[in-house]
Amino acid sequence: MTTDASTTNEPNAAGVHWDLSPLAADAAAARAGLAEGLDRCRAFAERYRGRVADLDGPAMAAALAELAGIDNLLSRVGSYAHLRESVDVTAEENRDLSTAMDQGMVEAGNLLRFFELEWLDVDDAKAQAVADAPEVARDRHHLVSLRRFAPFTLSEPEERMLSERSPAAASAWQTLFSQVVSTLEVPFDPGDGETPHTVDRLLAYVRNDDRAVRRRALETLYAALEPHTPTLAHCYDTLVGDRLAMDRLRGHGDPMDPTHLRNELDRDVVGNMMAAVERHYDLAQRWFRAKATLLGLDRLELWDQYAPLGDARAVRYDEAQRIIDTSFGRFSPDIAGIARGFFDERRVDAEPRAGKRGGAFCASVAQDARPYVLMNYTDQMNDVMTLAHELGHGMHFTLSNRDQTALSTHTGLALAEVPSTFAELVTFDHLLATETDAGTRRALVCERVEGAFATVFRQTVLARYEQRAYAARAEGQTLTADRLSEIWMECNRAYYGDAMDLPDGYRLGWSYIPHFISTRFYTYAYVFAHLVTLALYARYRQEGPEFGARYMQFLGRGGSGAPAELLAPLGVDIAAPDAWDAGFAEMERMIAEASA
Repeated sequence: MTTDASTTNEPNAAGVHWDLSPLAADAAAARAGLAEGLDRCRAFAERYRGRVADLDGPAMAAALAELAGIDNLLSRVGSYAHLRESVDVTAEENRDLSTAMDQGMVEAGNLLRFFELEWLDVDDAKAQAVADAPEVARDRHHLVSLRRFAPFTLSEPEERMLSERSPAAASAWQTLFSQVVSTLEVPFDPGDGETPHTVDRLLAYVRNDDRAVRRRALETLYAALEPHTPTLAHCYDTLVGDRLAMDRLRGHGDPMDPTHLRNELDRDVVGNMMAAVERHYDLAQRWFRAKATLLGLDRLELWDQYAPLGDARAVRYDEAQRIIDTSFGRFSPDIAGIARGFFDERRVDAEPRAGKRGGAFCASVAQDARPYVLMNYTDQMNDVMTLAHELGHGMHFTLSNRDQTALSTHTGLALAEVPSTFAELVTFDHLLATETDAGTRRALVCERVEGAFATVFRQTVLARYEQRAYAARAEGQTLTADRLSEIWMECNRAYYGDAMDLPDGYRLGWSYIPHFISTRFYTYAYVFAHLVTLALYARYRQEGPEFGARYMQFLGRGGSGAPAELLAPLGVDIAAPDAWDAGFAEMERMIAEASA
């Protein structure tokens, strides 16, 4: 499965590609599955249109089971198409299949939309009686939570029209952004010869131990991005304008509200959390000053932010697999077995290459299929943490798919990031307990601090940047590259203060971040998850296996409840005034360890 890259300039994960054949044999099979799914949608609509208000508990259970089956089939073939495209956005067959799938999903959504709309029209007393019926117990939360969208839902013809335009109005701009960023390659010589570098490979050098390499890598990245920023800004401007127009039609009062609804989080909970983070910006600034001293510098430059303290060794991809297996096994043999399946069944694509989407993700795929992970593995210790993160999602998807229906398996973004962050902490503790190299141990401790900062503080900066961008667009200002750059720098200066110098090129830091394009205000989910997970992990250290058993139950519950409900058995009250204190206390402890 792995290729020996020890004597080449290629990363050790060269040749590590996933096998999508368990999902569909080929593009033709995926198209056939889509056609079957649409036929089942039509049959469902013929059977239930106009009847939803008359369904009792058993009849609703039968309808939901049929819907779950349709959802599962369409999720499987849709995932196949988009996973293919994610590893080669330049292939015409992949783009055509993805386009056909997007159009098919729109048609399926239009065929089935009546069911949700009719359910929203059922009077409250009848809806409550149906939701409380024992036959629908496994999907009760799904039924109840759907009704929170009622005030923002339009008529069926209007919803159908909006859905029909989605591929051209949104997906097309997202695809253009992805094509520009993922195909960008520039020559770069890190010291062992010049080779083409993608955005992800250049960003990986921010952890290089050579300061000149770190600086040149970022300067090369910004120089490569500069000519494309008008196009990337136009993609974002168009998407933001479109989203704001949809908000006006639906009656949303704040551009963050649709994300809050999906996450099932109150606006006040998120607002209080972000304000708490900003009150603690001084934690990061204190660390930046301490790090400058440790590096022998008067003050950090941006390219020093993730400079290694200690000399972290490289980690080959095959060793990363062993680290994951052992660390997860310490927490739970079941969890280790789930992770092992990703490697044994070739459900990881880890090789960085041109045309492949940047970053990393875990795709849940379908209830009756196993998840897949995409990475761009570059042999760095930080890549091990990224792999653990995505496999944390994988364990969540696997257990929730096992215990829930296709309609109740998924959580909102904020809660979905808890298992992935927890998995990182499990892996870190194992590495710290077993690593004998002093330089690597020091690097691990420092990277844990900086990883927390990148997740809690930087993701809050990103969310504030989005708020500013949406506010400017709502006031009629076009989101040009220069305007976005100005907003970006203002938000970042609030975080870094006078503890770090930001180069002029960093004004383009907004331009390659896919979350802004794909899902608005995605990033605050990372903040929520990290603070919650730090509190949960502190409990795990105190309680041991007893906590582990409750945590596994939490994973299996999937999206069967709102975050507040699902976290309560683990001892977390997200509405409490001191909800975030435990997370920041953990960060204080981590800083003290790293500074020692």
